Amino acid sequence: MTMTLPELRAFFGPHIRAACPAAEGPRGAAAPAGAAETLFVSLDGIRLWAAHNALPLRAAMVSLLGANVWPERFRRNFGLFSAAQMARLLHSRVLVLGCGGLGGHVAELLARTGLGGLRLVDDDVFEESNLNRQRFCGERALGLSKALTAREALRDMASHMDVEALQLRADATSLPGLVAGMDLALDCLDDIATKTALEKAALAAGVPFIHGSVLRDEGFCYANAGPEARLAQLYPEGQSPRQREQARREGVSALAPAAVACLMVRLALRALLEHSADSPLFHLDLSVPELEPFAWPDSA
Repeated sequence: MTMTLPELRAFFGPHIRAACPAAEGPRGAAAPAGAAETLFVSLDGIRLWAAHNALPLRAAMVSLLGANVWPERFRRNFGLFSAAQMARLLHSRVLVLGCGGLGGHVAELLARTGLGGLRLVDDDVFEESNLNRQRFCGERALGLSKALTAREALRDMASHMDVEALQLRADATSLPGLVAGMDLALDCLDDIATKTALEKAALAAGVPFIHGSVLRDEGFCYANAGPEARLAQLYPEGQSPRQREQARREGVSALAPAAVACLMVRLALRALLEHSADSPLFHLDLSVPELEPFAWPDSA
């Protein structure tokens, strides 16, 4: 159903939370010629519009973005993303394999930014040792499925998003089906063999792959659109069962997974919105942060 901006203003009425004048673009810049006023509408207003037009909530959001009506939940994205980019995010689906330290933070950041669909895969349950760093691990979640717990939290966080949770251990047999239909595959695993298999399965399906790993205060990540897999270069000797068990006993700070997750999501957004799905290998070491000191201005 097509409405003019005055009609939309009248329809949404008290649900309008803010408006950006047509003469003013994002960050106060001058708007392009012919630009229309942008409205920011509450979730209740978007739901009202969706019901009025017999549309799913996410489809209603996409339709309204095309008419310069933004969901209020995305108002702080205005100026960082265009309406077309927000619509593209809402159409995108991403596989997150592993819902622990990295995967929980990655899933939350994608949901809050405006992703349309997530496929979460993890066969593990939360344990007390996860409480120091895993986003959806709380005391009431101990013993519960990581994937299912994350799904319920994300549904409350972003009711428009399609969240699929699979409580299974991914392997070479299941991976082709898991990456099918996805726009990206994010590796938030702790097993090198499965990481390597995921990269190969994603690239074989034409799905860009984003790797992430953390240990102690360090982490790595990169994005790869193929055609060649790269993880074997990072881990040329693989990982023996003994090494994997030792890694599971190593310390992991609360900071490293959150920081690497931010980098992974930045690479994901580049791949989804800027069609740039390759990156160098990034190494983050929080044990020796090299921060530029701020030069305070001399006081008069």
